Amino acid sequence: MINFKKTTKGQSLIEIVVAIGIIAVVLVGVSDIITRSLNLASFQANKSAATNIAQDQLNYYRKQRDLQPTIFFSTANPGGCSSLTDSKFTCAIFYAPSYDSKGNIISTNMSVTVSWMDGDKNLSLSLSQILNKPTK
Repeated sequence: MINFKKTTKGQSLIEIVVAIGIIAVVLVGVSDIITRSLNLASFQANKSAATNIAQDQLNYYRKQRDLQPTIFFSTANPGGCSSLTDSKFTCAIFYAPSYDSKGNIISTNMSVTVSWMDGDKNLSLSLSQILNKPTK
């Protein structure tokens, strides 16, 4: 009768190396997902803040139009962004008036562009609204 002995000396080392390799592949995938999720969350937070800034600016100019329409429509450009508190964002107002046949401003297209840096990318968001001159 032949006596076969089972040798398992090197087998456990191979199992450990394979297990560590599988764990490393899984951890790399999970870390990539976490990094992408954090970047997306940061982008969405900045986009939401930029949207709020642009909406606030349009609301500010709508209020200025309602309070003093004569001054608002006689000014070639009502000014830059008001109450911009976060230095991460820059804001620009574009003012495109429309004239009647007599050369009077009857409406204006207000466009607010808010820009910010997200990592190495320069991103921007624009909102616009036509503000008509009130008629009485």
